[in-house]
Amino acid sequence: MKMYKKLLTFWSSWFLFSLLFVSCTKELNQYYNPKSELDKNIIEVLEADGRFSLFVRIIDKVNLRKTLGSSAIYTCLAPADDQVTLYFSKLGYNSIDQVPEALLRKYINYHFINGMYYEYDINKIYNAATSLIGKSRATNFTTRTEGNIPGKHIQLFSSSFFENQMSDYLSLYPSDKGEASFIADGVVISEPDIDASNGVIHVLGAPLEVTLRADEALAADTETTIFSSWLEKHVQYVLGQKDEFGWVDTTLYKSFSFGRNLADEGTITTLLVPTNEAIKKYFEPYMGAIDNTLDSVPKPVMYSLIRATIVDNIWYLSDLKRMDPDWRTLAGYTRMIADVPSLITGSVRASNSIIYKVNKVLLSPEMHSVMGGILLKYKKFSQWYWMVSNAGVNEGLYDILYYQHSPKTMLIQSDEVWGVPLAEDLNQKDLEWRKQQCKAGIFNIDVREDGGFRKRFYPTGYGYVYYENGRFYDYTGHSVGLVSSDPEWNGANGAIYQIDGFLNPIDKISDTLTVYNVMKKQPDLSLFITALDRSGIASQLRLTGFFSYTVLAPTNQALTTAGINVAAMNADAARAFVQSYVIPNRYVFTDGEFNGQIADKNNEMLQINGAWQTFTVTNGAGKTITPAVANIQGNNGVIHKVNSVF
Repeated sequence: MKMYKKLLTFWSSWFLFSLLFVSCTKELNQYYNPKSELDKNIIEVLEADGRFSLFVRIIDKVNLRKTLGSSAIYTCLAPADDQVTLYFSKLGYNSIDQVPEALLRKYINYHFINGMYYEYDINKIYNAATSLIGKSRATNFTTRTEGNIPGKHIQLFSSSFFENQMSDYLSLYPSDKGEASFIADGVVISEPDIDASNGVIHVLGAPLEVTLRADEALAADTETTIFSSWLEKHVQYVLGQKDEFGWVDTTLYKSFSFGRNLADEGTITTLLVPTNEAIKKYFEPYMGAIDNTLDSVPKPVMYSLIRATIVDNIWYLSDLKRMDPDWRTLAGYTRMIADVPSLITGSVRASNSIIYKVNKVLLSPEMHSVMGGILLKYKKFSQWYWMVSNAGVNEGLYDILYYQHSPKTMLIQSDEVWGVPLAEDLNQKDLEWRKQQCKAGIFNIDVREDGGFRKRFYPTGYGYVYYENGRFYDYTGHSVGLVSSDPEWNGANGAIYQIDGFLNPIDKISDTLTVYNVMKKQPDLSLFITALDRSGIASQLRLTGFFSYTVLAPTNQALTTAGINVAAMNADAARAFVQSYVIPNRYVFTDGEFNGQIADKNNEMLQINGAWQTFTVTNGAGKTITPAVANIQGNNGVIHKVNSVF
């Protein structure tokens, strides 16, 4: 009885399972509708069909029948005989017997995708992606790898993709209306889902060309040959990997030095490549700097601009427009200075890249800034080029990612003015001094936005530089001349001008150059120094680094005339007196760049008015003083001697 119940339960369960199986099969058949050939593998199905005899013949010719028939699961993109003939005839072969075996193997491998993907699966993978960028990348599949023949990437587009991203398809294949429901790499699948024991077959409606790698595809496109030549100037070759026994593959494999290997089939990239016309237009104003030929564009400039075209991974046009997730090139967030999608004029097919052609050179942060002038004009300013490349003079000249460069004006010397020794031959001490001299000519202001050069003090990282009538004066009074009022280079954040000598940098940490010690060396300020010493704040005026001061220093004559006896002051009185003449955290020159109220060290407001000879400082009581000797620089501030007191 128990045995009967078990049998009844078994047959009942089997009946229910059979119903479910039949139901599932019916549902799957609505999508798959395969021609059942489960007793034959892919090669046998193709052979029995009769339309693919040349394809099968090539498989046998390269001894891949057993491998492709039983060693793994594949999706086969099957070309009919006329497609095979047409493909190889375009390559110049009248018969497959004339085709080299290596080319035949590449051809076969490109028609086999690793894994089994029915049309339903392609749709399912796309629809299962949880993000829009994920859906774009769900179109990417890998063809068969064999030994040293790498697998290539291929895009499979199904009906779900066309429903949502038709514009992306047309940006890559503009001549195709994209009306088919299932397309492989731009080729319509005329007959999908032919079943086989080790995979599935999709019949092609046209020849499927073995797509070139990114570097090869750019070289073959007539509109991108200049950019392609740039790439080839950055080629390097590397040895292969070690095998399991420790033997090194001594084959030299092509690579590139700019941070993304476009010669690697496994590296997926999106490229925003300027056309030949775009490159010519950009360099037209600078032809004199590059020997009037694009072949002599400096290699560092090529390197910098190449990196501004390279985006990691796959980005279709809608992804670039949406910017969710955010994207950037190797050089930075190029989109911050250009509406990149609007610049796209076409595309180039490549196996490991999505390549868009753009009608404008996309600038790297370096080429967008004043730094670009040093890179592009390195023949005229080779010593400056060496300094920015090797000595750190490039620090602060540009923002390396976001293009939010701080304003700059650069005063630089030609190689003739530089003289000898050359930068690379300087010892460490002299190199550091020359670096500071270079930086003493880099203003933290864009003079173009300031109305051009005019009489004023310009801030640098090594003191303030005074300009008047075509000459620049450093803190020592030494001057150099402006060679021309026309800039050598205009960048987004400033300009470069040529000068005929070097300015002296102020030592930012030297104790002898603080405002306290500079005043101490002035005999006519001895009484004020005494008051400073009695006040207890003298040590503050000896601080360097982030601390700065403007000191309105009364002369001995001013104090004597006013009847002020500093020797009789106690510490509190001396402090209150001294602090009324010290403005903390500010350089105030008499050039009129600052007018308005500012607090002294007693936190009482001073009113600054006028410029140069009309410069005045008025305190809260309405008493006004004017400088007798103005604009004496220290490394932590500026001193104005005054002949009267508040």
